[in-house]
Amino acid sequence: MKRCIVVALSEETRSIMAAMLKSLGIESTLLASLRELPETLQKIAVSGILLEVVTTLKASQLDREAVHELLELYPFARFKRDGDEVVVLGKERSLAGFVDECQQFKARTIRQKARTIRYLAVYLSAAPAFEDAEKVVTINVSDGGCFVYSVRDWGVGDRVWLRYPGDNEATTCGTVRSWQPWGNNKCIPGIGVKLGPDEDDGQLERDANS
Repeated sequence: MKRCIVVALSEETRSIMAAMLKSLGIESTLLASLRELPETLQKIAVSGILLEVVTTLKASQLDREAVHELLELYPFARFKRDGDEVVVLGKERSLAGFVDECQQFKARTIRQKARTIRYLAVYLSAAPAFEDAEKVVTINVSDGGCFVYSVRDWGVGDRVWLRYPGDNEATTCGTVRSWQPWGNNKCIPGIGVKLGPDEDDGQLERDANS
């Protein structure tokens, strides 16, 4: 039986959601905060994540940023409780529809590499020639990627190039794995970048499990 993670502050809300998922053929792992999510995903193979809106709003900005890229790797939906009912948000979304997505998704765990908060000035470009590069700064870095502050429009899957100022030889490339647009005052605008050569979807999935 497939398993989904439910993140909600209220124990009652978690219990209601668990019962509803069980009736639809999905087991659940219940968490009270976003902070628990990265470690849980390292240990338990799941096929989806359900996140209560109120829990998101009450989480710290650091906790929201820490899980932002993780949510891109699974079927994911936000929900709110209305009495004994649960409303899954999003156009034409329902709990049954979300469960159907989970049933078709291969359960997996991920190994979260340690991130370090580092503010490094870099040029960010959508082309290797850096003809229209944006002056940006990293927010955090890890062995395999970084989050870069940016106010431009990006798409998941876009290729990007990074270069340190004053060193035209030190250039690296990567793939956009998440994007937070400017204007959402709850999150820093920018992109999560997986550094390295271009990879097909199958390779990206293998990396998530490695």
